[in-house]
Amino acid sequence: MSPLDFIKEFYLSLLEQGWTMNDIDEMDFFWYLDLLIYKASQKEKKKYTTIDKVIGL
Repeated sequence: MSPLDFIKEFYLSLLEQGWTMNDIDEMDFFWYLDLLIYKASQKEKKKYTTIDKVIGL
Protein backbone atom coordinates (compact mmCIF):
# COMPACT_ATOMS: atom_id res chain seq x y z
CA MET A 1 0.00 0.00 0.00
CA SER A 2 1.37 3.38 -0.94
CA PRO A 3 1.57 6.18 1.64
CA LEU A 4 -1.17 8.07 -0.19
CA ASP A 5 -3.45 5.02 -0.18
CA PHE A 6 -2.78 4.55 3.53
CA ILE A 7 -3.80 8.13 4.30
CA LYS A 8 -6.96 7.77 2.19
CA GLU A 9 -7.93 4.56 4.00
CA PHE A 10 -7.13 6.19 7.34
CA TYR A 11 -9.35 9.20 6.60
CA LEU A 12 -12.17 7.01 5.30
CA SER A 13 -12.05 4.84 8.41
CA LEU A 14 -12.28 7.84 10.72
CA LEU A 15 -15.03 9.44 8.65
CA GLU A 16 -17.05 6.22 8.91
CA GLN A 17 -16.65 6.44 12.70
CA GLY A 18 -18.24 9.89 12.73
CA TRP A 19 -15.16 12.12 12.67
CA THR A 20 -15.29 15.29 10.59
CA MET A 21 -12.58 16.37 8.17
CA ASN A 22 -11.75 19.21 10.57
CA ASP A 23 -11.42 16.75 13.49
CA ILE A 24 -9.00 14.61 11.49
CA ASP A 25 -6.96 17.56 10.26
CA GLU A 26 -6.56 18.97 13.78
CA MET A 27 -5.55 15.72 15.44
CA ASP A 28 -2.00 14.72 16.36
CA PHE A 29 -1.58 12.05 13.68
CA PHE A 30 1.64 10.55 15.02
CA TRP A 31 0.28 10.30 18.58
CA TYR A 32 -2.82 8.57 17.21
CA LEU A 33 -0.64 6.05 15.35
CA ASP A 34 1.40 5.50 18.52
CA LEU A 35 -1.83 4.73 20.40
CA LEU A 36 -2.92 2.25 17.72
CA ILE A 37 0.45 0.49 17.91
CA TYR A 38 0.20 0.36 21.70
CA LYS A 39 -3.33 -1.08 21.51
CA ALA A 40 -2.22 -3.76 19.04
CA SER A 41 0.76 -4.73 21.20
CA GLN A 42 -1.48 -5.05 24.27
CA LYS A 43 -3.83 -7.36 22.36
CA GLU A 44 -0.84 -9.43 21.23
CA LYS A 45 0.45 -9.76 24.80
CA LYS A 46 -2.93 -11.12 25.93
CA LYS A 47 -2.59 -14.02 23.47
CA TYR A 48 0.31 -15.44 25.40
CA THR A 49 0.41 -16.70 28.96
CA THR A 50 2.94 -18.17 31.32
CA ILE A 51 2.94 -21.66 32.74
CA ASP A 52 2.24 -20.17 36.17
CA LYS A 53 -1.11 -18.86 34.97
CA VAL A 54 -1.99 -22.16 33.32
CA ILE A 55 -1.45 -24.27 36.45
CA GLY A 56 -2.80 -21.61 38.81
CA LEU A 57 0.34 -20.62 40.72
